[in-house]
This record gives sequence, C-alpha cells and structure tokens, in this order.
Amino acid sequence: MSEEPKSQKAPKAIWNDAETDALVTYLHSQRSKIGDGGNFRSQVYSEAATTIAKHRALGPTKTMSHCKNKWQSLKSLYNVIENYRLRTSGTHWDNEIGAGIEGKAASNVWDTYMEKKANQVMRPYRNNGWQLYPQMQETLPSGS
Repeated sequence: MSEEPKSQKAPKAIWNDAETDALVTYLHSQRSKIGDGGNFRSQVYSEAATTIAKHRALGPTKTMSHCKNKWQSLKSLYNVIENYRLRTSGTHWDNEIGAGIEGKAASNVWDTYMEKKANQVMRPYRNNGWQLYPQMQETLPSGS
C-alpha cells in the first residue's frame, strides 16, 4: 500500500511594520473595489502581495492568501476599536493615546471590555494610538 503524500502547510507569514503599512496603503488606494463585509476580490490581494514584496525582511514572500488573512486580522482589530469607541459607555479613543486610560473609572471600563477574549487584540492600544486607524476608517464602509 502506498501512502498518499500529506499536503504541506504553507509557511507562516511574518509581517513587519513596513509590509503592514504598505498593505493598508495599497488596499486604501483600492477602496472603491471593496465588497460586502469589507473584503476585496482575490485579484486585489494578489496585486497587494506584489506591491508589498519589496518590504519583506523575514519569512516567505507574502501571497494573496497571506494578504487576505492579514486584512481579516486588521479588520477585526478595527472593529474591536470601533465597538469600544462607539458602543461602550464612558470611553475615549484617539490616534495619539488610543483608549487613554487614566483613573479608576476608565480602568474599570477597560478591564471589563478586555474580559472578552476577542477584545484583547486591542490591549496594546490602552494608552497608545494605532497609526493605521485613519486609513482603516476611510477604507472600510461603516458596519464592515
């Protein structure tokens, strides 16, 4: 009996800040092509992979799939921030100091929000802004 070869898993992408910035900048330039749910067609992600290739420092060259997955993760972070900013009472958000947590009341609201595992992607922005937020906000239609 011969064994069928196991499919090899693609190497994990290692993203640096320059690649992430270039991806968001490229997708922002293509925002007229965004579809329902804030996603792009495969061709746009393929073009993005080509565009960001010059910024690669570590790991494999990014593929269409890598770019799509990174976009999904950035979108998730953006949506967590938007939910915090728009739907959580007693909160603050700006691009300089992020959530700007000062004092016990703000800390309590933050800690309660961070209890949900999905919201923990926002943890680095407790008192730091997210430089990609303005481009994400312009790229994504509201509710994406």
